[in-house]
Amino acid sequence: MLADELQDAIRAKLEADVALVAAVTGIWVDVAQPDLPEADSAFPYLTFGEDQISNWDTKTGNGASAVCQIDIWSRSNNLIEAKEIGKLVYRALHKGALTFATAAHVSTVVESQAYSNDQTVKQNVVLH
Repeated sequence: MLADELQDAIRAKLEADVALVAAVTGIWVDVAQPDLPEADSAFPYLTFGEDQISNWDTKTGNGASAVCQIDIWSRSNNLIEAKEIGKLVYRALHKGALTFATAAHVSTVVESQAYSNDQTVKQNVVLH
């Protein structure tokens, strides 16, 4: 299983969820930034973060275990919007099937969810 194939499978699963698609402005690999720094990006949205893929081969077949980061970006005044979107991501992925062209899927587990304020944006707080 290749990292890009895994990301494509996760993205397809998320984009197939009608409630999730209605709740966000997009599910991005690389979110489009406005030309002017003072202009806002369209919030809320999801992005893909880092992946960790570990070899899980056996004598009879190839395999892998993967941990993937999905980020929820919101400019709501509190974490409620991000948590509601997180619930939709959980429902779309946890124990759900993923489809791969080059691998058999065993299971998908949402291991953890963390919500925090991102203070790196100077004037507008971004919840993540």
